[in-house]
Amino acid sequence: MEKWLYPQYWVVGQYMKIQTIIPILDPQSSFFNKTITALHVQKVKSSTLLINSGYTIPHGNFEVVKIDKTTFNHANTRNLSLKYEADFYLFMTQDAMPYDEHLIAELLKAFEDEEVVVSYARQIPYKDADAIEVFARTTNYPARSRIKFRKDLTQLGIKTFFCSDSCAMYRASYFKEVGGFKQGLNTNEDMEYAARAIMNGKKVAYVAEAKVYHSHTFTYKDIWRRYRAIGKFFKENQWILDVVSQYTKAESTGIKQAVAELKYLLKNSPLDIPRSILFSLIKYFAFKSAS
Repeated sequence: MEKWLYPQYWVVGQYMKIQTIIPILDPQSSFFNKTITALHVQKVKSSTLLINSGYTIPHGNFEVVKIDKTTFNHANTRNLSLKYEADFYLFMTQDAMPYDEHLIAELLKAFEDEEVVVSYARQIPYKDADAIEVFARTTNYPARSRIKFRKDLTQLGIKTFFCSDSCAMYRASYFKEVGGFKQGLNTNEDMEYAARAIMNGKKVAYVAEAKVYHSHTFTYKDIWRRYRAIGKFFKENQWILDVVSQYTKAESTGIKQAVAELKYLLKNSPLDIPRSILFSLIKYFAFKSAS
């Protein structure tokens, strides 16, 4: 493991430039004194780029690119990274915080397999996360790592393409080769990219040893907007569901998740069951209304 203690040097001894990109909009006060600090103390160092869409930023050891917040788009904004030379791009969101100083080093390890083009981190819920969020993080980000490729569609279905830009590292050469994320996508750009890569014979690595704190507190309105956007995404990218349907029913994944959530809450937080049921109904109708 000593080979990982030397900042910016990879296993083969080559110099590797890692560019961290974080879109920000009115981040919490802890962002600069915790998240940025946690990035700067990583065992493997990176350059930090903040894509700022409407916030007064203090001076620090990072670069800032300003954009108008009315032009923010999840895919297009992140594609600004294409202007930067790097071996790997690390995309994070402003509400994700490195768990320890080994985050970047652990994400890098997956790229020892030359067919891996994306590695994404495990998400640990914050201490104030409710039971529904704890279940979601535990289910979607288990304690065991896995490299996913086309053959996994039979077993994993739509989750074969699951990936999260809350904390994910991309092989820059391939990212540039395919033109980055699909232009215009305002949600699920990470899934669409992973799906294209996997169907092109590449691999996506989930790295449980690479960890960030990340969780949400959703309102009913948040859930409606989120799943309306997801429904629109799948309507405009029907090919993903068409691919999955050749192996399994995409809808069955959502049903299994909802049932598993209820079982978890029955055991750990029964008072949250009514909210869970209402969330599931909102997700269903929001998704259907857009798709």
